[in-house]
Amino acid sequence: MYKRSILSASIILALTPTAHAKEYALLDEVVVSATRTEQNKTDVSASIESVSSQDMEKRLSSDLKDAVQYTPGVQATTSGRFGLSGFNIRGMDGDRVQIVVDGVAQSTPFNPGGGGTQAIYPNMVEIDTLKSIEINKGPSSTLYGSNSLGGTVVLTTKDPEDVLKTDGDEHRFVVKTGYTSDDEQFKNTLTWAMREGDLETLLIGTYADGHETETFGDGDDIEGDDRGLENPADKDLSNVLAKAYYQVNDAHRIGLLFERYNYKYDENRLSGNYTLSMGPAGSFTYDNAQSHDESTRTRYGVNHEYQANNAIFDKLFWQLNYQTSKTVNNNVSYVEIVDPSNRFGGNYAGDRSRLRQAKDDNIQFDVQFDKLLDISGSSHELTYGANYKHSDFELNNKDIFLDDPSKNKAGSTTIPDAKVVQWGVYLQDNAFLLNEALVINAGIRYDKFEADPSTDDGFTSEHVKNNNDAFTGKLGAVYHFNKNLSTFAQVSQGFKAPTVEQLYYEYDTGTIFVPNSDLEAEKSTSYEIGFRGKNEHTKFELTGFINDYKDFIDSQELVSSDPNKDSETLVNRDKVEIRGAEFSSTVLLDGAFGAPTGTYTKLAVSYAEGEDKKTGKHLDSVAPLTTVLGFGYDNLGYNFGGLANVTLVDSKDKWSDEDNVTASGYGILDLTMYYMPVEDLTLRAGLFNAFDRKYWTYNDLKSKDSDDNLDFHSQPGRNWAITASYEF
Repeated sequence: MYKRSILSASIILALTPTAHAKEYALLDEVVVSATRTEQNKTDVSASIESVSSQDMEKRLSSDLKDAVQYTPGVQATTSGRFGLSGFNIRGMDGDRVQIVVDGVAQSTPFNPGGGGTQAIYPNMVEIDTLKSIEINKGPSSTLYGSNSLGGTVVLTTKDPEDVLKTDGDEHRFVVKTGYTSDDEQFKNTLTWAMREGDLETLLIGTYADGHETETFGDGDDIEGDDRGLENPADKDLSNVLAKAYYQVNDAHRIGLLFERYNYKYDENRLSGNYTLSMGPAGSFTYDNAQSHDESTRTRYGVNHEYQANNAIFDKLFWQLNYQTSKTVNNNVSYVEIVDPSNRFGGNYAGDRSRLRQAKDDNIQFDVQFDKLLDISGSSHELTYGANYKHSDFELNNKDIFLDDPSKNKAGSTTIPDAKVVQWGVYLQDNAFLLNEALVINAGIRYDKFEADPSTDDGFTSEHVKNNNDAFTGKLGAVYHFNKNLSTFAQVSQGFKAPTVEQLYYEYDTGTIFVPNSDLEAEKSTSYEIGFRGKNEHTKFELTGFINDYKDFIDSQELVSSDPNKDSETLVNRDKVEIRGAEFSSTVLLDGAFGAPTGTYTKLAVSYAEGEDKKTGKHLDSVAPLTTVLGFGYDNLGYNFGGLANVTLVDSKDKWSDEDNVTASGYGILDLTMYYMPVEDLTLRAGLFNAFDRKYWTYNDLKSKDSDDNLDFHSQPGRNWAITASYEF
């Protein structure tokens, strides 16, 4: 059914693009993340959000956070100078949400103790290389394995066919340049795509430089903990994506890929200049604090597509990728240490560098088979395959006392180096029954996980292997009452094996943290039900969900071996529940209400609540009620238009800690527009937070109380952006 509807729409658009452009703007999208194969969204038994490269262009998105800011139930999370730390999907975030780029799992978030000196995050992705972002909003381990406990963000990079405009031999160039005022960033991207006979190639290069992202701007411009303005910084980004595909014959196509992302961030940490007094034990004074961070991700890949059409499979696709992700965090400051008891290595006054280096090397192999069967007049799309991933995670930390090299020492790594092996096999059937009115999707998967730590010096605990495995399944259905209205429901499972950090993290300065290598994998079950409707002028989706989580990994206080220190560890909690509802719609106002031609409106509303069922405490990661209302206009030729988005967010006062400061509600207005003065030249401009509202997201205020300086965590005031793109 979906192939016929997509093909029909393509023919009509090709024959009469102007007359039918608005009508077919409401065609259902094609998504891949729900079943690992192309499906019409109306045939998918779960709520899937997608953001296309065109959407990102229209919104003037400069990073992944911008790209998903209007997506219901989804937020990008940040962590200070380290940038995007991951995604929050319906209240699940961090390592409970998996991020994949072209099917390759990205690094598990690592920020030891939240100390602010080191982090490695799955954020090394250049948005100008992306064709689409798809967000599977619920447990999806049946498709993507461990770490998909709360959902999966599927990032797909562009292919040559996404740039080329004809079916024949051609060269196509795209030059894009832009500026964003909130970080004073200039960014330039050059794209070249080519087809010569059976060979297609793509090369995308991006370079950007800018400064720190501003806060609201009325905070105190001072040094220390009470600083209200952002820390001054310089940043530099470069990215290269290269692809080549060769069509060997009608059955075989091979591909090669290279990608390298590099990001540098140099910060004058004025907020880090202060004195920490420990009474009779001494004091630490920090001055001229600087940080020099560099993040690099490099990927090499080879893939092969085989159109066999035999009894076992119609199509085989396999890929092999090697990826290395590295971070270097160099924390430099003038330090004055008063240490009368020699507890911290004695007195010292001079420059010190705390060099923190992390590397995550992985090899990943994926193979997938697709087979279409016709059984008693019903179509069955079978998908089955396997994944294998081997990761080496290592840390190399040093404390360098520049004015007294005799004090140099290996820095605390807090976790040992470790090898992690994960593999899984899966089977899925997407069945079209009752003359395609009923779509049933069923899947099952088995995963195996093993973490093997090294025996590094400096650790007091014995490190042992941790083994986990899991069977996960899903069962979903879509019933089409008619061509305009359908209902869907799905039960799906997820699991997340404990990370290396959770298993082996060990720390004894300040608080004693005792590792627990016996942690069990977290497990989840999601129940989702919804309705979809559309006609030639309107489409909508209403979804309700309940997500249950078991063996939830959380901290627990211990009886301390040192009366002067607290002690804690990680344990598996009994049960956590998150429930909520979402609604989204698009209405073409001209057709539905006789409004001026080209006008339309968009609405997205998301609501969720979550709690630990044993303690009754609220979950800090669950977002407050959020509404996004947009009004847009496109002229008949699609060479001029604009969109006004109003974002309304309720306050959040339900925290696990009653002393946490209330996150006030807010409303902001964003305006974007585009203009094509000549063919192939597109100019875009945006004004964001147009009324210059001071506000904080709820993520900004996690673990903050009334004594904290909140100005430092505020979002930018009024800011703007412009881009120009020319194709030839």
